[in-house]
Amino acid sequence: MKILLIISSFNSLSQGVYCKLKDLNHDVKIRYSISNDYLKEECEKINPDLIFCPFLKEFLSKDIYEKWDTFVLHPGPLGDRGHNSIDYALYKDFKEWGVVILKANELLDGGDIYAKKEFLLEKKAKASIYRDEVCKATISILEEFLENYQNKNFKAIKQILNPIHETISQDKRVINWQKDSSEEIINKINLSDSYPGVKDELLGVKCFLYGAKKEHSLKGSPKELLAKRDGAICLGTIDGAIWISHIKEEGSFKLPSTYVLKDKLKGLKENRLPLLYEGEGETYWEIKLNQKEEIAYLYFNFYNGAMSSSQAIQLKYAIEYLKEECKVLVLMGGEDFFSNGIHLNILEDSKKQGEDGWSNINAINE
Repeated sequence: MKILLIISSFNSLSQGVYCKLKDLNHDVKIRYSISNDYLKEECEKINPDLIFCPFLKEFLSKDIYEKWDTFVLHPGPLGDRGHNSIDYALYKDFKEWGVVILKANELLDGGDIYAKKEFLLEKKAKASIYRDEVCKATISILEEFLENYQNKNFKAIKQILNPIHETISQDKRVINWQKDSSEEIINKINLSDSYPGVKDELLGVKCFLYGAKKEHSLKGSPKELLAKRDGAICLGTIDGAIWISHIKEEGSFKLPSTYVLKDKLKGLKENRLPLLYEGEGETYWEIKLNQKEEIAYLYFNFYNGAMSSSQAIQLKYAIEYLKEECKVLVLMGGEDFFSNGIHLNILEDSKKQGEDGWSNINAINE
């Protein structure tokens, strides 16, 4: 079939859907949701057999979904309706969630369902759930969806027209440092990662918090700055401490925490880990080794897979050392990414972008 993907961005889900449809030998075109006039013009040119929207933030024009069979992926189960559905699921602490592929109509997430799949909802960052469980579930039902669409005897499941789920505003995400446990703080940051983050204030800087990890040994008063490590900062809580790896100052963009707070952290201890960290306790790490006899598994869990010059150099040193210490070296990457290339946000923040960009390219090549 000739399938047109209408997307807001070519994110991991859009890429996965595109590759799966190509593997199934469909003729796949991609158009970005720039404006309804543009989309109508492109739909007329392409005249697809089917339109599919795996990642769409805008509401499609009636002129499109009434003329061409148009389907939307919603990252929520049967009966769920509304934006930011994973935020809502994590906020409500649901144990199961799902995805549906439904026919576009005038109702938000209200069309008939042609395929669906449920999955267990883990306690981890929203962005990780989207890239893992949501992507896998969507790709696993694409073939079933297309078969159902082409089957004249197929009867679609009627969507349960529940009210649009509540919006999880910042006042529901806000951290109460005097009352919230480490786990509660991490859950709030997880359901807000990678957008919109949790609004807070650190050392007089109004900002949004991202990338929370529990700390097993350091302890301090609530919100007390305890240490820094590889761009992250460690803050005390009522029952221990947590690491915050990234911060976005209001009106700016996301950066490692120490980059945003800069001079405000003078005198704060750098709590280093060995280059080849093999610890078992909960803490913030970027490079970790798991060695089993003559096989070494090397993990590099860089936030969103982006690798700065210093991170690339550290990884290079780790690899060079292990090449002499084991017979098989397995590069594992991180929890969600193997690598997404150089760290563009750090370069955007640099006052010497050309020089630092060239340094980052050479470091990742090394």
